[in-house]
Amino acid sequence: MGPNQDDHLIALPDKNGLNFFEIRKIIRCQSDNSYTEFFILNESNHKLDVIKIVVSKGFDHFENFLLTKGFFYRVHNKHIVNIYHIDKYIKSDGGYLTMADDTNVVVPVARARKEGFMKHLKSMGILV
Repeated sequence: MGPNQDDHLIALPDKNGLNFFEIRKIIRCQSDNSYTEFFILNESNHKLDVIKIVVSKGFDHFENFLLTKGFFYRVHNKHIVNIYHIDKYIKSDGGYLTMADDTNVVVPVARARKEGFMKHLKSMGILV
């Protein structure tokens, strides 16, 4: 029996080697020029928290890999989100997301990407 697509791993490099994470636990990614910040759900000792992994590779290195999984969407030039970790979409101020994590960060939805984002949510059966 092969692994389910949601069970795939991603190997993120750091100076000591590779760290392996389940892709479905990635909450969001944020571009910081030539770096990519990954915010990943960490379940330890029955407690949920978010760890941040900074990788010295640009967004473009990871974008296609994540988007082909189907449950990631690039909502802004600097943000890719896992749609299964979205808490709320707020229409005001041009539109932004709050994520189901403990960072209290709002993720802007670019005006040019809003329509495609809504279509993606419909195609995934999330928005009716």
